Amino acid sequence: MAVCCCLVPDLELALHPALRGGPVIVSPAGEPVQACSPEARSAGVLPGQTPAQAEALCPAATFVKPQPEATARLANRLASALYDLAPVVQVRQDGRVWLGLDGVPKLGQAIAETRRRLEAVTGWNPRLGLAPGPFSAALAAAGAAPGRVLRVENAAAFLAPLPIRELDLESEQFERLELLGLRTLGQLAAIGPCRLESQLGKAGRTAVLLARGEEPLPLKPWRPAGVMSAHRQLEPPVEDREALLFIARTLAADLAQELGWRGAGAKRLRLRVNLDGIAEPLLRESLVRHPLSSAAELFGLAGAWIRELQLTGPEGAVELALEVPELEGAGRRQLRLWLGGDRSAEEVEAALERLQERYGAEMTLSVQPALPASPLVAQRFSLVAK
Repeated sequence: MAVCCCLVPDLELALHPALRGGPVIVSPAGEPVQACSPEARSAGVLPGQTPAQAEALCPAATFVKPQPEATARLANRLASALYDLAPVVQVRQDGRVWLGLDGVPKLGQAIAETRRRLEAVTGWNPRLGLAPGPFSAALAAAGAAPGRVLRVENAAAFLAPLPIRELDLESEQFERLELLGLRTLGQLAAIGPCRLESQLGKAGRTAVLLARGEEPLPLKPWRPAGVMSAHRQLEPPVEDREALLFIARTLAADLAQELGWRGAGAKRLRLRVNLDGIAEPLLRESLVRHPLSSAAELFGLAGAWIRELQLTGPEGAVELALEVPELEGAGRRQLRLWLGGDRSAEEVEAALERLQERYGAEMTLSVQPALPASPLVAQRFSLVAK
C-alpha cells in the first residue's frame, strides 16, 4: 500500500487569504481555540486554549470566527481537485489530505500534480509524506519541509523513536501509558495488543497496531456529489447588472475548473439570484443538448439569463449562485468527444492525458505507419503509446 499525506494549515485559515503571513486564531465566541496559523503557533498558541490564553501569548493575533459551511465547501473542492489523481482521496478540515496511490503507475507525477493543485486551491505550499499507510504518511509529512516529500519505506522503524503523543488518545490515556513507562511508539509496539486493550479498551489495541506500522484504520474515500454549485454572498447588495455579470463569469470559471477535474460536463444548469427583501429567489434552469464544460459555455448561458432578469428587490441581489443539478459522468463525456467530430482537439488531448495519468501511457495508443507497401494489413501500421 502506498499512501501520500499532504499537510496544509487548517482549512479555516485558507478562507482568509488577506490575513496570510500574520498570526491568525480561529475561535468561536467564548469557546476554545479551534485552529491557529503557523505564526500564532510560533508564539505558543495551540488549539484547545482559551481565547484569553491565546491573546496573552500572541496579542497581535487576529481572531476570526469559524465558517463551517464555507470550510466544508473548500474541503469538497479540494477532494474534487484531487479525485482524478488517485483511486482513494480523503480530505480533513484540519489540513490533512490523504491519497491512496495503489495502482497509480507514475507516483512522482501524481504527487507533483497533487502539490500543485493543493497550493492553487488553498494558497499553502503543502508538506508531503509517502509511506505504507495513513498514520505513518501523516507523521512523515509533519517532518517534511514545505513543498518536499519525505518517503518512508519501513514504517515500524520510522515510527519507533517518535513520542506516544503522536497518537489520537485522551489525556488520561496518555497519563496511564506514561505511568507504565511507555513514552515512544517503539516501546508501545513491543506491548501485546491484547494487554493494552485490557488497559485502554479498543483504543489501546488500535494504538499498538499503529505503533507497529500495521495501519488498522483505512482511508475513508471521498465520493463526488451528484450536484455541483458555486455561489457568492453579496455585501452590500448588488443592483448593477454588469457587476452581476462579472460575478457570474467568476462562478462559471470555478465550476468549469471543478468539471475539468472530474472529467464531467453540466447536463443541466441552474441560476439562482436571492434578492434583498424578497423571500423567493429568482430561478432559471435549462437542460442542455450538449453538456457544458468550459467557462465560456457556462457563462454564455448564465449571462443570457442575467441580462433577461427583472431585478425588483429594494436593494438588489444578496446572493448569486450557479448550480449543476445534473452531471454527465467522465466515461460518457469522453465517448462524446468523437461523436460526429464535434469536439475540439484540446478536449480530446485533455481526455487522453487524464487516461495516461491514471493508467499509464500504454493505455492510449496511436496508429503510426510502419510498412505501407506490405501486403499484410498487420504490417502496414503499428500501435505506439501516444
